[in-house]
Amino acid sequence: MEDKLVYDGWLKVYNKQIKGRKYDILKNYDAVAAIVLNEFNEILLVKQFRPAVMEETLEIPAGCLDLEGEKKETCLVRELKEETNLEVKEENVRKVLEYKPIMGFSNSNMTIFEVHINKDQIKSNSILNDDDVTEITWMPLREFENKIKEGKIFDGKTFMSYFYLKSKLENFK
Repeated sequence: MEDKLVYDGWLKVYNKQIKGRKYDILKNYDAVAAIVLNEFNEILLVKQFRPAVMEETLEIPAGCLDLEGEKKETCLVRELKEETNLEVKEENVRKVLEYKPIMGFSNSNMTIFEVHINKDQIKSNSILNDDDVTEITWMPLREFENKIKEGKIFDGKTFMSYFYLKSKLENFK
């Protein structure tokens, strides 16, 4: 049976019949995110208002693959420039995680990359061209860990990044 489109906006919702049971399937864009670390053992976070939870959140920078045929690395470089005014090269990003964040009702993928930068690459703490991001901040890793433990950072991709870093970095052991 063919999927039936029931909502057609930036996101699309389809009804799907499988063995007599009806499912609602969300078709949304795959996304990329970046664990950006500097030479001072700080992680780059963006603050933005999220209407679905009606609050400002602290998250790692991210964006959707919404340009036809765009490579994940290209999208990540573009999003970092838009959200944080950082200029990085595709060859300096390294894929570290890929998962399906909402597989109960969507097949979208989230790919997380790691990027290391030095202070020469930091032009300013200004947002270049992003309506959602209200602030960018460099946070020491211990403070990042504390904010997660206190429940002040609660975004899924940012959680995944924390656990990745915790397993990898000496100063988290």
